[in-house]
Amino acid sequence: MDEEAREVTRGGELVELSPTEFELLRFLMRNPRRVLSKAQILDRVWSYDFGGQAHVVELYISYLRKKVDAGREPMIHTVRGAGYVIKPVAGR
Repeated sequence: MDEEAREVTRGGELVELSPTEFELLRFLMRNPRRVLSKAQILDRVWSYDFGGQAHVVELYISYLRKKVDAGREPMIHTVRGAGYVIKPVAGR
């Protein structure tokens, strides 16, 4: 992830992300191996009260998975009942 250029690559290929997807991925990557709750993600990525609309986190996680994890070993994992975590791919 190149934060200054706001670009993400995986396997040498550029991954096109929306500004919100980029912010979500950046937050996950700044907290590797740490399980982040939907409330924490809403607070840090959207920076305002979504009125309990936690489904927006699920939606954007699914967008990220389709783009970042597509056809590759997944980096973004769900921890049932707790939230989401990003883990480096094995062997990296």
